[in-house]
Amino acid sequence: MTSATITGNERLRAAMVAANVTIEGLADHLGIDPKSVDRWLNTDRTPHARNAEAAAKYLHADAYHLWPRLGERHRSTPTAQDEVVACYPMRSTAPYALWRTTLAGATTVIDLAVSNLLFLADAVWDLPTLLADKASAGVRVRIVTPEDPAGPVTGLNDVFPSLLTVPGLRLSTHPGLRADVLRADDDLLVTTPIDGSTPALAPVLHLRRLGPAPLTGGYLATLDHLFATATPARPVAHLRAVAA
Repeated sequence: MTSATITGNERLRAAMVAANVTIEGLADHLGIDPKSVDRWLNTDRTPHARNAEAAAKYLHADAYHLWPRLGERHRSTPTAQDEVVACYPMRSTAPYALWRTTLAGATTVIDLAVSNLLFLADAVWDLPTLLADKASAGVRVRIVTPEDPAGPVTGLNDVFPSLLTVPGLRLSTHPGLRADVLRADDDLLVTTPIDGSTPALAPVLHLRRLGPAPLTGGYLATLDHLFATATPARPVAHLRAVAA
């Protein structure tokens, strides 16, 4: 079989299977003919950007992953610099409300790869409630924390024990987590560690994905890798003293 005979969009097919969405169901949601969705699946047809973005949002997927050629329709190609909304020399110089407002604005995806839970607990005082509300509204919420956190009180069970019982949240741990990445839809807040310096002095990048994501794409791929290789978190069973 040559490459010329290979047709169909297996990425789209996999996303539909994962979301348990049929051709008719996706077409009905988008308000289009099912034949159009069938062509997306079984040929190399790329939909218009509006339909591609709406379909990807419904499937909890990335439009540019489902249709890599989608960016070719744009008149200009974004550069990495275009995706930088702001750069803060250290965490204390970033607007304090930025962490919560970024999460509160999410409508599709929230990913938290957090090595410093204590800071997040301070910056987003109602994080368990906020994430629970987002998950119940259909937002995909994933959290990964260090497998062996440093310090006496830095694990999920210590800082956010109520998150362990919230339905719809995917909680996990990973041994290779260093940087803090907060993703809310297309916005990312990335704390970049500096060797020999405390996390509080690390720079913070506010990024916003544009088109094929020349800069944010690397962070998005890293998040997917972290969650794919992470260990699901489990509540810690506390021992209770029993009188003899």
